[in-house]
Amino acid sequence: MLGSERHAGSSTPPAKPLGHAAALLSLLALAACCDTPRSTSPPAHGAPGDGLAPDAGEPAPEPDAGAPDAGEPAPEPDAGAPDAETPPRVELQACHGEKKPLVISSQMPYALARVGGAEGYFVLDFATTASTIDPQGFAGGLVPEPVAGSADQFADFDFYGSWGTVRLDVQDHSGIHGTVRQAGILGTDFLSLNPFTLDYEAGAVYRASAASFCSDETLRAEGLRPLWAAGYYASDLSRVQPGFPNVPTVPARIGAAQAVAQLDTGFDDALYRHSVNINRAFFSALEAAGVALDPVPEAGMTLSTCVPGEQQDVSAYRIVGGAPFELVGVDGSAVVSAADVMLFLKDTPPGARPCGGIGTWSIPAAQVAASFHVDAQRVVFDPATSRVWMGTAR
Repeated sequence: MLGSERHAGSSTPPAKPLGHAAALLSLLALAACCDTPRSTSPPAHGAPGDGLAPDAGEPAPEPDAGAPDAGEPAPEPDAGAPDAETPPRVELQACHGEKKPLVISSQMPYALARVGGAEGYFVLDFATTASTIDPQGFAGGLVPEPVAGSADQFADFDFYGSWGTVRLDVQDHSGIHGTVRQAGILGTDFLSLNPFTLDYEAGAVYRASAASFCSDETLRAEGLRPLWAAGYYASDLSRVQPGFPNVPTVPARIGAAQAVAQLDTGFDDALYRHSVNINRAFFSALEAAGVALDPVPEAGMTLSTCVPGEQQDVSAYRIVGGAPFELVGVDGSAVVSAADVMLFLKDTPPGARPCGGIGTWSIPAAQVAASFHVDAQRVVFDPATSRVWMGTAR
C-alpha cells in the first residue's frame, strides 16, 4: 500500500538501543541454532464468540513507504503442467484447519468478512496491528454503521465465525486499486490468535487451532521451511519485545550485513518487484560490510507521514553484484534469496518519529513486500511457536 509513511502499526516509542540490539542478536542466534517443538497451548487471547476482539491499543498504520501502488493485479499462476525440474505440488493436510477462498489482488491476499449483513474483502495484512474498515467498500451498497455512541465499534463481525462487537478504525481505502474493492484491513489483532496458512497458488486461506495444528514433520513434507519470529510475533503479547509491534519479523541478511525483516503481506510492490524497505541502521551495516549499492534516482520519492506537513524522503538502490537479499531459516540457511531486490531507504525525519516504524529503530531492519510471499506460494504464520513457514518458488 502506498501514498504515505507506513509506520508498522506501532505508536509506541522505540526501545532503547541496548534493548534493540539484544532483540536482534537473540533472533539471529536462534536462526543459527535450533528448532523448537510445537507448543500445544492454545492462544492466550479471545476467539470468535468471545465478544470484543483484542484491542491492539495502537492507531491503524498509514500506507507503506515502499514502491508505488501500480494498481495492477498480480499475474495468475501458470496452470500448465510443471516441467521436469519442478517438484509435484503436495496437497495441504487437514491440520491446516478450516479452508476459505483467498483472492490475490495487486499481489495482496484478501478474504471475505461480514459486518452485520454486509460482506466485503479485507486484506490479510500481517504487518498491521490495528484492523480497519471502509464502510463504503462493501458489496451491494450496504454500509455498516458503528454501534450507537461509538466511532469504531462494529457489531456482528464475522471472520471464521462470529466475534461479536469489535474495534475497527474507520479509513478510506478507495485509493487501493485491484480486482476487488477493499473493505478493510485485518491485522495481527486478529491474525495473531491462530495459525494461518496463505496458499497463494491455490487461492485459499486456512485457520487452525494451536492445539491441533500440523506437526513440523508434516509442514516439511509439504515443502515448507521455518523461520524464527521469536520476540516479535506471538499469540501471547507478553512474549513480544517491549517497543516492537506484534508483527512477524524474521532474520535477514545481505552478505555479512544482518538485520531483521518484517513480513508485510499488505505491501504491494507491483511497480518495483522484490521491493524491500530498509532503515538507516541496515544501510550503514551494508556499507560497513562492503556491499556495493547503485542509486536509482528515478525510483526515489517524497512521502507524507502521520504528522501533518512532515514529509519523508525515500531513496532507492540496487545491489551491485555480490550477495543476494536473504531471509534466514532456523538452521541458518537461506529460505528466500533474491538478487534483484529494490532497496528503499526509509530515513524518518525527527518530526515524524512519533509515527514509529522501522525508520525509527536503532537496529538494522527491513520490510519485505508482497511479491516475496507470492513467490513462496504458501506461507504459514504460527504465532503459538513464533515461527513462519515459507515455501519455495515452483
